[in-house]
Amino acid sequence: MAKLFFVGLDGTEKSYRLQTHRPFTIGRDPGNDIILRDPKVSRHHAEIVFERGFFVLHDLASANGTYVNTRRVRVAPLTHGAKLRMGNSQGRFSEELPTESDAPSLYAAEPFEQPMPPPSATFESLPTSEHARVGMETLPHEKMAEGDVKKN
Repeated sequence: MAKLFFVGLDGTEKSYRLQTHRPFTIGRDPGNDIILRDPKVSRHHAEIVFERGFFVLHDLASANGTYVNTRRVRVAPLTHGAKLRMGNSQGRFSEELPTESDAPSLYAAEPFEQPMPPPSATFESLPTSEHARVGMETLPHEKMAEGDVKKN
């Protein structure tokens, strides 16, 4: 589960759970998923998208830039513990692995057992003695009969 934590200008920290199936927008505008009430944050400052198995931060041509681990970025993959800065707002990215209590254990389920279906009336089984016998022995070429050797 991936989360973003942002400390507001009042000093309180809020967490936001990221979803893989849709972009997550950040900015001053009330229509964003994360609203940062910081005058140095653009109305539509940045977006986080799940791409190729990673959460990726995209700066949306913000006036004051987007920083990941103190470096100004246009696009940057987010890794666990990455520090974000937009305007005067500080944040961090956390990607926690699910715990045993979050996900059901693969070994907790009962083994899959299904009874064998009864033989079909259309299927006939023959006793072994009625099947043609096939010779399974191997012999060198010189000991094989002339008719047993395949010629291409």
